[in-house]
Amino acid sequence: MTPEEGVRAHLDLQGGGPAGVLLPIHWGTFNLAPHPWAEPGEWTRDAAAAAGQAVALPRPGQPFEPAGKLPVDAWWQGVSRPLAHPWRRPEPAQPLAETPEHDLDLAGDR
Repeated sequence: MTPEEGVRAHLDLQGGGPAGVLLPIHWGTFNLAPHPWAEPGEWTRDAAAAAGQAVALPRPGQPFEPAGKLPVDAWWQGVSRPLAHPWRRPEPAQPLAETPEHDLDLAGDR
């Protein structure tokens, strides 16, 4: 699941809109993936901001209260190399121009 998909899953579970606090897990402790180590935190933060969703990004082992002040500091930036490219939302697909019915080559019309 990508960071954007994680945010989308959270939104879906919250009824479709921003609610509660998103807490991404399974990132920031070991570099075991083919992507840069800091990418999940950075991209999740950006995707959540684009969706208007509150996100908690505590340092590994740091406690916090979801109803209190959320840890949102980009702590990973101080201990990792900069990302090669920022997160970007994919461009929405352009709708295909409708083809007039008389221009269709339907097998049943032959």
